[in-house]
Order: sequence, then structure tokens, then C-alpha cells
Amino acid sequence: MTGPDLTQRLCELFATTLEVDDVTPDTDFFVAGGHSLSALDLAVAVEVAFGVRVRVRDIFDAASPALLAARLAELAPGAVEPAEPSASASRPQPATALPGTEVAEATRWLWLERQRGDGDSGAYTVPCLLDGEGAVDVDRLAAAWAGLGRRHPALRTVFVEAQGEPRALVTDDLPPLEVIDLRGDDPAGTRFDSLVDERLAVPFDPSTGPLTRTTLFLRADARWSLLLLADHLVCDGRSLEVLATQLVAAYADPAAVGPPEDRPAHRPTDQEAALDHWRGVLLPPPAPLPLPVRGPRTQRAGSATGIAVREIGPDVLRQLTHLGRRHHAGSFVPLAAAVARTLAGITGSTDICLGTPVDRRARLGANDAVGFHVATVPLRLEVRDGISADDLVQQVAQRTVDAVDHSEVAFDTLVAALAPPRSPGRPPFFDVWVALYPRIDTGPCPPDGIALRGGPIPQRVGMFELSFQFVEHADGMRLWLQYDTERYAADTAERMALRLEDEVARLLRDPAEPEPEAAPEHRAFGGFRFDA
Repeated sequence: MTGPDLTQRLCELFATTLEVDDVTPDTDFFVAGGHSLSALDLAVAVEVAFGVRVRVRDIFDAASPALLAARLAELAPGAVEPAEPSASASRPQPATALPGTEVAEATRWLWLERQRGDGDSGAYTVPCLLDGEGAVDVDRLAAAWAGLGRRHPALRTVFVEAQGEPRALVTDDLPPLEVIDLRGDDPAGTRFDSLVDERLAVPFDPSTGPLTRTTLFLRADARWSLLLLADHLVCDGRSLEVLATQLVAAYADPAAVGPPEDRPAHRPTDQEAALDHWRGVLLPPPAPLPLPVRGPRTQRAGSATGIAVREIGPDVLRQLTHLGRRHHAGSFVPLAAAVARTLAGITGSTDICLGTPVDRRARLGANDAVGFHVATVPLRLEVRDGISADDLVQQVAQRTVDAVDHSEVAFDTLVAALAPPRSPGRPPFFDVWVALYPRIDTGPCPPDGIALRGGPIPQRVGMFELSFQFVEHADGMRLWLQYDTERYAADTAERMALRLEDEVARLLRDPAEPEPEAAPEHRAFGGFRFDA
């Protein structure tokens, strides 16, 4: 397929990925609402359609159907990696049979992290609170939830250890629905908040399960809420959206929940090429940031955390989204740029490395699957004095694209291959975690149906000493700066959150112009520099 036919087919794939009726050959994917993860969806769709390996970088550099058609036309057949599955390069299998099945590399890394730390702390719980709309029928909702348990094996999976490795066992146990009737309680919801906190505090046991817990709260004034809790081994942020959407569909029509789908094999990847990329980015390793902790880091981070909160209004969020689209990215990229600038100002360092999750569903053929389908990647940035907001955002966008393209390497494999120096209480390569959680909204409530709206809720335990979590809601976005209370004073965390707010404003003020050097009162905190 060449010429106009190729361009027209790409227009169709662009429109499907962007969820619009049609696009023109000159439509810029990112200006039309695309971002790095939807670019991954598009890359996979193009790869399947034309049988050539397409990277996110290709979408980034050739962002319209016409430009991408020209790029594809230059690719000779066989010059790129084909899209057919190939044999998995898994570990040698032992002679004796082991229980269950081998887990994916990313799941193995997460399981190992639990063994190294305090797996019973609740830090590995994925929490989501959804407000319901519609007159809910408890029995119908319970039946719909059980149907999702049959559809998604992850909701029935437990993990056992065999010869030092995790193995996944799929059980026949359907996840139950707990129902708590609070309709006679005070409308202020004090008891509701207490019951949510109680359930958040109960950790999961991966070896026994169930690894999901769902509670329906029937509340005063005909309100109701749904608390979804899951262990990270079987659930990630995108899984929550999948569950909410499919639960609403199954409630309306039980036939909408079909039998479990066969998962396609992992697409072939060049691990060594990906490792070469990361060697170029991460060697020599970034030094620990001299963050304003109040004592040496000797214990594992996150056993007790506090939250500093800042609101990002709808106007600011629209401006951030526009700034991201100018650089072929979503709102995560300018937010990560603001975090990097915040850390540079606090520490005086120009070498800032952030940790962030990348959703790999498109590469795994698992867009509508529940499970742990994310990879941890480092974003290493150079934040020079005087760098313009545009240049910094462009740098973050480029590094994010490269991280997505090379996310097939599990984080523990990356650490083992690059062997960075290890410090107590600090992850390899980065000190600070950054994540963006979109709002969950299943749409208008249909007649005799339900709708769900909400998203993640904060935990009091975590996996990192500092975590910038951006959570979209109906009126904009909220920053949760989660901090380890053993390492940071509450007023220090508040100052960091305030500084982030200032840096967002700086990014938006005049992004094309180099920023002047920060005033002395905005430089690093004095007297709190500790080695990691």
C-alpha cells in the first residue's frame, strides 16, 4: 500500500486512536489530543496494519498521517522488526513441574520488592473511591462484579513462591462484594470516612488472596459509593478505569461480560538494544539529590507518610494541556517539568532523575485487561539555570518518548545490568516518583442503569520518600505530595508543594523565553543537606 491509500488508512487509524470521527492528512496527532501513551496505542495499531515495527518516536517525529505515510514508505520490507510474536526469552525451565505459571518480568520485580521490604504495610494496595449515580440494585451489582471476576483471571489470582521465584495461580474464587448500609447515619459521613480508612489499612496477602476487595456503601440521601481495593500485583491505575467501565456495562446487561479472553503473546523486543539505550542515559548514574531531609536515610522509605495538598484549577490545567500538546505530549510532561524545576531549585542540582510508571498495555495487546501492565522507568533531565520553559518541556517530552519506547526492560533487569551504587532507603537511579492519575467517569447514567465517577485516594503508606501524585477531578487537578514523615517535616513538605505551584505558574507565564535565575529566597533550603 502506497501513496493516497496509505495516507487514507493512516487517517482511519489516527481517528480510531483519538476517538474522533475523522482526521485530515495534515492533522497533528498531539494537537488533536494525543499524548505519549495514546501514541503507543497508535504505534501498535500501525504496526499490526502494515507489518512493520513502529516506535513512539516515529509518531513523535511524524505526527500527521501524511508525514507518517512518508516515513513508512521509506521502510523497506524486512528492514524493521516484524510484528509476529516470537518465542519468549524466559528463564530456563526446571526439570520438575512447578505450581502455577511464570509471571511477567514487571510482576516479578514488584513481587521481589515486596520481599525486600515490608510487604504487609499496605503500600502495595491500589485504592479507588467512586461515587455512584442511579438507583443501585445490590443484587444486580453483586452479580455484575462476580461476572468481572469470571472475565478477568487477575481478580482470582494468588502468588506462591517456588524455588525462589513467584508463580501465579488462578483460583476459582470469585471476588466478593461487601455491602455496608449507612443510610441511617449522619449525612456528614464521619463514619463513612472512618470505614474507608479502616479498609485501606488492611494489607493483602499475595499467597492466599483474594487480592481484591470491593465495598458498596449505601449512604444517606440516596447516595452510594464504591470502594475498590486491589493488590498492585493484579491491578494498576488503568485497571481501575477498566473495572469501572465494565462494571457499569455488566450491570446494564450481564451478557456484556463474556468469557475470559485469550491474551496474545508478548510482542518481540530487543532487550539488548533497550539496555544500550539505558546505558547511554543512566551511566554514569545520577547522584542522590541533596534533598531537605531531617536525618540520614537508614530505613526503607514510606512506612509512614503525610500528604501536602495543592489544587490546580481548570484554567491552569487547560493551559498545561495546551503547553503539552505544543510539544506532542499530554499534561504529564509539563507537570513533570515543573517537578524537575522544583527539585533543581530546592537542591541546587542540575541533574534530576525522576521515576514514573509507563502503561505497556498496547505492546502487550491487553488494552481492556485487568492486571499489572506497567513498567517503572527513569526520566533523567538536565535542568540548567536559565533554560526556557519551552526547552525544558521539550526535553521532558523527548525523554518520555524514549522511555516509553524502551520500557520493555523490567526495572530489576535494568538495575542488574547497569549495577548502580545502592544506598539504604533509596531506589536505584531516582529519589522522587511522579505519576498522573486521570479521573474515572463512565459517562451519563442510563435509564435503569448506574454511572461511576471518582478516582484514586491517598494512602498513609507508600513506596517512596517523595511522590508527586497528580490526580484529575471534576474541577481540575489535585497535587498530593506524599512524603515520608521520618525524613521530612510537615512544613518542609508544604514549602515544596508551594514551590511546585510557583513553578507551574512560571512554566505558563512565558514558556518561549528563558527564565531568569531564581531569586535567593527560591534557592535551595539551607542547612538540610544530607547524603542518601
